[in-house]
Amino acid sequence: MSTDTPQQTLTRTTDPQEIAVVGGGMAGTLAALVLARDGHRVTVYERDDTDLPDTADEAFDDWDRRGAPHARQSHAILARLRRILRERAPDVLDELLAQGATELSVERILPPDIADREPRPGDDDLVLLCCRRLTIEWVLRRAVAAEAGVTWQGGVGVAGLLAEGTDVRGLRLDDGTTAEADLVVVGGGRNSPVLDWIAELGGALQPLEEQSEAGIIYLSRFYRLNEGQELPLLTKDGAGGDLGYVAFAGFYGDNRTFSITFGVPTNDRELMAMRDEAAWEAAIRTLTPLEPWTSEGLAEPITGVESMARLRNRIRRFVIDGEPVATGLVVIGDAAVATNPWYGKGCSLAGIAAEELSEALAEHGRDRVALAHAMDAAVRAELEPHYTLAVRQDADRMKLHGAMHDGTEPDPMAVATRDFVYNGLLPATRMDPDVFRAFFRAFNMLDAPDALMADPKVLTAAMQAHATKDERPPAPKLGPERDEFLAVMAGAISA
Repeated sequence: MSTDTPQQTLTRTTDPQEIAVVGGGMAGTLAALVLARDGHRVTVYERDDTDLPDTADEAFDDWDRRGAPHARQSHAILARLRRILRERAPDVLDELLAQGATELSVERILPPDIADREPRPGDDDLVLLCCRRLTIEWVLRRAVAAEAGVTWQGGVGVAGLLAEGTDVRGLRLDDGTTAEADLVVVGGGRNSPVLDWIAELGGALQPLEEQSEAGIIYLSRFYRLNEGQELPLLTKDGAGGDLGYVAFAGFYGDNRTFSITFGVPTNDRELMAMRDEAAWEAAIRTLTPLEPWTSEGLAEPITGVESMARLRNRIRRFVIDGEPVATGLVVIGDAAVATNPWYGKGCSLAGIAAEELSEALAEHGRDRVALAHAMDAAVRAELEPHYTLAVRQDADRMKLHGAMHDGTEPDPMAVATRDFVYNGLLPATRMDPDVFRAFFRAFNMLDAPDALMADPKVLTAAMQAHATKDERPPAPKLGPERDEFLAVMAGAISA
């Protein structure tokens, strides 16, 4: 698709449908935008009744997005979603850049020890876009509001599905009225009641749900650069790390903002002292990779310490033994597939689902059974592998954290995996430009999750690096031991 053609004039269907989208968050707005530009007529039902702020900064300061509990946590647009926007909504991508989003290209983040800095084919795709979540939503909402084929129903709650048996024909609204539609697309986030709505239809088949604990609580604080200051350069060792007892990272934002985020194990209540702002500021100054981010006079905090808990990896399946649990219904975003937000994949998973729905409608039109099967196949091929990887990574991390916390012997396989990643794969990415690109492609969802460790060049380089781990000088210490870290926070709180 050409990116110089006005998106509003492009259509992918000669048979436009009336589509009801439930939820005005990332999944809902991405789906509404893509489907409207395909030529469908879309109505978005969003329970939150808030006016769209005038600027991105006002959105961050004052926009009440109770339906998006992670709105003020660190976010990024991975390269996979950036590519979708470039192909399907280049005006949105342009506006994000105009609003100050920070682009991280390969050339900008290629490790300094790599001498070969020549571009490679595909580098144009390898660009990460750093931006606050509310700026992303604000830009998308404005784009959706400008679409002639979209009607936005703010402050309208959905009570359930309007259906003939399990064939969905629209929505039942909180005010007792109904809204008919050819297709219902449910976003609504992690707390969507869509399973209850499907159960109310009384079908013999019900969705299957699989979930596991992410094992962390997410803590973030945002900062704005002071006049005359610039975003800190990514250091040789990056802008984050894992101390074993806690993980941390610095994230670029937009409009001269950045954030610092911690992943705190859910069973470590003592570390939750970081919710105190004085403890937080003292704690981040003990971490070597964050020194450029905490230098005197660089920035001022613009939020408190925001927390997000009860995080789970979850997948829901809506085709069981070859039969859809309902037709005329598609579930997308976190309501269908949710992964630990530490991996930053949520927005991209929503974008992939929107793109897959667009393609399924273009191919199957009003064949509601075929549409259900196409979306099930898309989830299994494009989304489920990322869920599976997140479950495995979280399980290994929790085994190690659990052993560290309670003094038991750590799981040998988890220890071996961590050792290979930290002493083999990651050093290889800092020495080989092609291994770095392969790693960056996997991280940014441009390749399948299993492609990285199935790449012979990557495996060979990682094994060679691992074999020489004892010959390398000790890695610089990232931060203090846990007891010292806790003591620093305790001293700040009592001061």
